[in-house]
Amino acid sequence: MSDDVPLNPKAAPRRLPIAVLAVVAFLAVPAYGFYYWGLSRIEVPPQKIAILIQKTGDDLAKGHVMARTANEKGIQLAILKPGRHFRNPLFWEHELHSYHSVPQGQIGVLIRQYGETPDLSQNLLVPKDPDEQGRVFKGIVREVLKPGDYPINPYAYHVENHKAIEIKAGFVGVICNRVGRTPKIPNTYLVDVGERGVQRRVKRQGAHYLNPYEFEVFAVDIRSQRLEFTDKTEKGEDGALHFPSSDGFEIEVHLTTEWSIDPERAAEVFVRIGTGKADPEHLLQDILNKTLVPAIRGIARIKGSQYPAANYISGETRTTFQTEIFKSLKTAVGKQGILIRSVLVNDIVPPDAIAAPIRAREVAKEELQRNKVQAGQAVTEQGNARKAELVKQGTAQVLAGTETKKRVIKAKIQQKVALIEQAKLLLVAEADLAAAKLQAEAIRARGKAEAAVVVAQNEAEAKPLQTSVNAFETPGAFSSYVFAQRIAPAIGSVFASPEGTFGKLFEDLIDSTRSKSAKGGAK
Repeated sequence: MSDDVPLNPKAAPRRLPIAVLAVVAFLAVPAYGFYYWGLSRIEVPPQKIAILIQKTGDDLAKGHVMARTANEKGIQLAILKPGRHFRNPLFWEHELHSYHSVPQGQIGVLIRQYGETPDLSQNLLVPKDPDEQGRVFKGIVREVLKPGDYPINPYAYHVENHKAIEIKAGFVGVICNRVGRTPKIPNTYLVDVGERGVQRRVKRQGAHYLNPYEFEVFAVDIRSQRLEFTDKTEKGEDGALHFPSSDGFEIEVHLTTEWSIDPERAAEVFVRIGTGKADPEHLLQDILNKTLVPAIRGIARIKGSQYPAANYISGETRTTFQTEIFKSLKTAVGKQGILIRSVLVNDIVPPDAIAAPIRAREVAKEELQRNKVQAGQAVTEQGNARKAELVKQGTAQVLAGTETKKRVIKAKIQQKVALIEQAKLLLVAEADLAAAKLQAEAIRARGKAEAAVVVAQNEAEAKPLQTSVNAFETPGAFSSYVFAQRIAPAIGSVFASPEGTFGKLFEDLIDSTRSKSAKGGAK
């Protein structure tokens, strides 16, 4: 028997399951990762949603078309928004759908396709949120979607885009509630908020996001309108006002009226007078045909027949007639929501039988009045000219007086300036004089000192000289002595007669010497 053969053949297979389990465990981790990441991963891109469909679970309740909880199979009400999600593909499927977009200037109407059937006799619209019992009703949702992008489950809701209500400048919107409750007071023109019918309040200018299944909006023009009664209308008919005067003559009046619809009562006007058409022009035409034109013709006939024909020639009666029509018309149609802004009588045409003489008389009166006015204007102009001349003279006198005062003031100022300048010069001169005196005293003192020095020097020099002069009898002898003393070094001998010219130069010297010798024995 070989050593490789086990003694117990059943002992080797017992170690095989452990190895298999190890291999399976080693391979299970990447397999699970691949399964979880590769097959269970759901990537929802931006602007997309994922609709989940569960393959297993409880059956839907009777009448339900969508699974409202995760335990029910079928199309799920909940959606997956953009991002990364994980669902077991054995139990779940999914579909990608785009966001629903509501463009600018539009609204989105939600039509819920799941839920309980509502009682349409009570209301045609259903609320967005569940009621107190948690019930959700299918049908048209009352709340609307404004412009934007919304993650809407297409299996749960169908969305209709409608234009938003745009009320232009000069208009208001009359609101008709189509699905409200029955009015408390039946057979009324206007109803309260929440009741079915035309609402009392209107919408002003701007964009309004209203559910078209709930509200219908009618535009009403509240701008100022013009109504003219002239000779001929566009259709060729006689459009002027005609009525008899108090004395039986037919009067023709051309008149213009400015009017508009009261914005606060536009809904009342729309219901009472309009025919319910959406075109605002139809309402304006209805107001003219049913209210304004009959009122103007009736009031003009009543007020106009109170005056004789002759009074319509002058301007005073025309103004009075115009004012009375305005007041009466404003009161009459104001009760129906029509505002009368102005009434202007353009022309009054009386009968020719009385118009010519009355017109001539009126023209003469006007001419006389114009002449009086012109004469008064001439007198006024003369008075104004006289006053203007007086004003000029007064102005000239004032200017002359002002100029004289200016010159006097200027002269006084110049005088003051000159005095100030002279005072300054005087102060400077006095200061200069004082300085000059001090300088003169210094010069005089310095001169005296210098003279004293000179005298002392001269006296010092003169004393030896005086002594020398005194040694001689005469100054001439001293001069000759000095002269001889100066020239002696240059003369060796002199040959000259004492009587001669040259000898006489030494005459005084010789005589002086002799005299000195005689007195003192000198030679």
